Amino acid sequence: MNIRNPMNTRFGRRRHNRQQQQQRRSSFVLDRHYFVIQITLVLVTIFCILAWFWIHIATGLRRGDSVDDWSGGRLSSSSVEVVDEDHPSSFADVTAGPEKDVTTTIVQEPFETNLRIDSVVAFLMNLAELPPQQLWDTFGMDDEKNDGSNGKKSYGKDLFSLEELEQGKCPSGINTAEWLPPRPWNSEELSSMFQSKAEELKTGKEARNEETVLIWYEHISKAGGTTFCGLAKTNLGQSLVPKYFCMPKRLDSDLADGRVGSWTNEELIGYTKRESHLLVANEWDPFSHEKLQLSGRTLDGKKFPLDPQHTSPQLLFVTTLRDPLNRLLSAYLFFGAGESPSDFGVWIRRNIGRLPKYRIGEKGAFRCNIARYNVIVWRYSGGNLEHPMSRPSSQQQETQFPLPMTDGKLWRDPFESAIRALSQQDLILPMDIMSKEEGQEAMRRLLGWGKVAIKEGRGKGDRESGHIVTTGKIQNSNAREYLNEEEYRFLWDANWLDNILVLWCRAVFLARLHCNDI
Repeated sequence: MNIRNPMNTRFGRRRHNRQQQQQRRSSFVLDRHYFVIQITLVLVTIFCILAWFWIHIATGLRRGDSVDDWSGGRLSSSSVEVVDEDHPSSFADVTAGPEKDVTTTIVQEPFETNLRIDSVVAFLMNLAELPPQQLWDTFGMDDEKNDGSNGKKSYGKDLFSLEELEQGKCPSGINTAEWLPPRPWNSEELSSMFQSKAEELKTGKEARNEETVLIWYEHISKAGGTTFCGLAKTNLGQSLVPKYFCMPKRLDSDLADGRVGSWTNEELIGYTKRESHLLVANEWDPFSHEKLQLSGRTLDGKKFPLDPQHTSPQLLFVTTLRDPLNRLLSAYLFFGAGESPSDFGVWIRRNIGRLPKYRIGEKGAFRCNIARYNVIVWRYSGGNLEHPMSRPSSQQQETQFPLPMTDGKLWRDPFESAIRALSQQDLILPMDIMSKEEGQEAMRRLLGWGKVAIKEGRGKGDRESGHIVTTGKIQNSNAREYLNEEEYRFLWDANWLDNILVLWCRAVFLARLHCNDI
């Protein structure tokens, strides 16, 4: 049978041609779709890369870096300063006041090297470099008495926004303040653990185990330590606090005060296994930076790696600070057994002369440090701030007090260490408001303490309001009223580093109390 090939017909060829054209058109459309998809994917990829790069650069800038400086590491102080070409000194930028915005937006990253602490160090270091007269003017010290005794208080350039903070207000832009350090990375966690453990031990619900949190109280003499210890015994109970002014006794020692500031971490771990105390106080020795490691912290803000089998106590770091000159005068009136202003300088010089005999942890000359200039810096630098000996000189004849140490090579490193150590403290209470509403609220949040009236422990004074002293009576230690103008100014200039730290710590305390999410 003869079958004809349909392609041999005109109709068959036309149909074949139409099929080929349709196939070519379909192939073209499909190829065009593939091309559009490929171009889209390329553009999306490029956009994502650019977005990733821009986000990381922008984050670095918000931390206070310049584009050139940003590398994820520690900043030099120069990279967070704004320099006026006509006035190259960075001092002008720090003291410019509210009308000149030199702050940067900073992002908190608690698990990495904390660039915010570097920013704080640079800010405070610039203040410390100011000439004495400029620093005095910056803090408004010539305006009336600057202590509020006349119903007014001057804040000078108010670099720390204290005027608003002391009124219970949260200043706008507080999150970008260069002076504001982040909270220690695990402060809230340790606070919760401490309060839970304290409640268990007070109610007897659970026997003590090795996992616990202790308060490490850094007791700077004549700065509210007796009051704080009394509050601890009232809120925790006598059995959970060392008997002798909250200072623990060393193993195999007859001394009531074991000088816990000189203990190694291993000694402190052993103590917590023997005793059920939830607080230890260090009064006579400098703050040991090694103790930060027990809480997983370091001076630069990085998280210190703990052993997975970690069973040693973690520490909540607390201290109270006081106006440097009022504290110094209070120490003289208490330990100096004198009330004559003419003897004040003699007492300071005598104690400073004994400093070479002082050794950390030893009994000899352990009280001489209370007469130091800038004792807060000495304390929190780990004892690395030197003090000049009193020497006869033409300048010395102008004042009864020893000359201060002003050599930057001797104070810059200790000052930076002190700033970084203070940035790792969980609570720094200004002594004058410790027993007031703000202090009570801060202790309630961190420690769970709700009792103000001191019912337990040693001390004399106003127990109901929570203000007591070791012995004797509460005295007026207002240095500005006690000293003449020249003497006050001399001692203020000599303690310039501590003056900066006290105002800074006050502002940080109030900012954390009145502002959310900082």
